[in-house]
Amino acid sequence: MTGREDDPPGAGRRQDGEQRANNREGAVRSSRDFFGLSTEFRVDILEHGDEVIVVAELPGVEPGDTRINLLNPQTLRITARRAGPVEEEYYIHERGDGTLSRTVYLPASVVGGGARTGFRNGVLEVRLKKMGRASEPSGRMIPIE
Repeated sequence: MTGREDDPPGAGRRQDGEQRANNREGAVRSSRDFFGLSTEFRVDILEHGDEVIVVAELPGVEPGDTRINLLNPQTLRITARRAGPVEEEYYIHERGDGTLSRTVYLPASVVGGGARTGFRNGVLEVRLKKMGRASEPSGRMIPIE
């Protein structure tokens, strides 16, 4: 593909929202066709000054059902348990219960000491201090505040 505007969309070309909607109209859909459906959860990772900030979307998860482990200075694991809905007969059932886990590779080495967390409306924020010259032992559990 040349990437020109008049090229037809295809596997090598990203489609805008209107093109995706037009391509889906009239098609039979499966659970894989719904955008945003994933077995994992989404994260944003930012470097801001002397901190690395990880923001994770965890809809339906309670703070007490979430564990954050700093496995080593550049690897964070977030594990959460989501309770399932009340037993009913569903037309479509995509928000199941179970354990969600994701290993996040950080852009800089960090230390677990002084980590701050927040959890509000299903969004977890973890703020980690970048590592100075002295290193800290690997592996540390980070409590949610």
